[in-house]
Amino acid sequence: MDTLKLSELIGQEILELRYHYVPENEYGMQAFHSYIKLSNDKIIDIPHFDREDYLELTQDNLNFFKTMFDTGEPVNEKAKKFFVEQKIVDFYFSYYNNEIDFDHSAFIKLSNGYYLTENNFGPMGLTNIDLIILDEKQFAEEVERLKSVEVEVRSFTKTKI
Repeated sequence: MDTLKLSELIGQEILELRYHYVPENEYGMQAFHSYIKLSNDKIIDIPHFDREDYLELTQDNLNFFKTMFDTGEPVNEKAKKFFVEQKIVDFYFSYYNNEIDFDHSAFIKLSNGYYLTENNFGPMGLTNIDLIILDEKQFAEEVERLKSVEVEVRSFTKTKI
């Protein structure tokens, strides 16, 4: 079985991003998930774990990602300028007690110095269940905020490649 590796995504260019937002899921929570089309025609999500083997390429999950991308809402033009035609430089993952923190999506560092992430779930009324685009300063502030609650943010390329 083939797998898509995180290291293979480094250097790939983002062509398009679409998303699904559900105002209230079966658990009474808001839900947000984005799907990214890359220059190699692969469709990925924003990862939650740092294993080298990122995605097992079965027909089921390939079809799932394609369907989610094809049925997703396009991102507005203002947001696109931050990531379209930018290359993936690195992934940053969150750790709590030296274990991957699955509650946080990875931060994707782009070639223009911006970071892309998302908040996937939250109770009704929260306004940040969405795609998040951070500049270098905002990313550094978020890393410090997470550190204050004992969450460490680590570079994938510095720890795995």
